[in-house]
Amino acid sequence: MRRVPLVLATRNAGKTEELRALLADFPVEIKNLADFGPIPGVEEDGETFEENAVRKACFTAKVLGLPALADDSGLVVEALGGRPGVRSARYAGEDTTDSENNAKLLLELKHIDNRNATFSCVIAIAVPWGPALVYEGRCKGIITRETQGNQGFGYDPVFYYAPLQKTFAQLSTEEKNRVSHRGKALRELRDEFEKVLIWLQQRFADHGWHWFDSGGA
Repeated sequence: MRRVPLVLATRNAGKTEELRALLADFPVEIKNLADFGPIPGVEEDGETFEENAVRKACFTAKVLGLPALADDSGLVVEALGGRPGVRSARYAGEDTTDSENNAKLLLELKHIDNRNATFSCVIAIAVPWGPALVYEGRCKGIITRETQGNQGFGYDPVFYYAPLQKTFAQLSTEEKNRVSHRGKALRELRDEFEKVLIWLQQRFADHGWHWFDSGGA
């Protein structure tokens, strides 16, 4: 099998390099949206992380005619009925900062004793036709009463991971990747990637596309 193109539905160079490193032992060529001309955006208005991840992956695959991978992740707080959830990145409003989102979260939990929370990440792989493959990773933690640490991003400074007795913002990159929701989802993907490659090849062959065997699109 020749190298299979897989488009990561983002322009984030860091995420792209992370995926390239993870799948370095497989015959796959990781691209991202920056490798293509302007394409329309997709509205992330799903009610779950899976809906948003699948929507982004399917849309990208259909627009480019190539296999695509997308992820969606966020923080689910038990006492807030699951909020901020799919609105994690914009919890305090559109175009707000991580600090503003954290401040709103801590304010809402100020007088609440139940601080249980879960980070969730869903990864979807899609082709231009039919259903997508989905992988999920979760990590349980506790919301602190003030920010702690200066590593990471998002809600990392307020997400306390009890087994290591640190917030995510106090963990090294290696520590965080080992226990985080995204790290777990990516490892699940990696562990099944031989099957993913076979699935991709079969899906394109079923529609009369054999470019996996002839060098690519």
